[in-house]
Amino acid sequence: MARTTHTDDRLISEMRNLGPACERDLNAAGITTAEELKALGVERAFLQMLQVRKREGRSAKSCNAAYLYALYGAIHDVDWLDVPEQEKQRFKELTAEIRESGQFTEKKQSGSE
Repeated sequence: MARTTHTDDRLISEMRNLGPACERDLNAAGITTAEELKALGVERAFLQMLQVRKREGRSAKSCNAAYLYALYGAIHDVDWLDVPEQEKQRFKELTAEIRESGQFTEKKQSGSE
């Protein structure tokens, strides 16, 4: 009996909660299909997207826990408002850690000495 595998080749913008802006961000990070997003998972996809935004000189300020809720909802096919509270808390903690690390914040140029 032949084994069939089903891949989710939908575009990112065809997934629940995600639109053209998320699709552009994720595509820039090399994530172009629902299957790729699912394989990476919420946190890895988010961090990969932030790294690309930083490399491109784009702000990461708008990327907060709500962005993670949307990714989680897309992967699990639930509305971003219905993400379980435990996951929401985990995403809030992750984004707080990212902000505190300063890893994705723009550095202000210091004046000449």
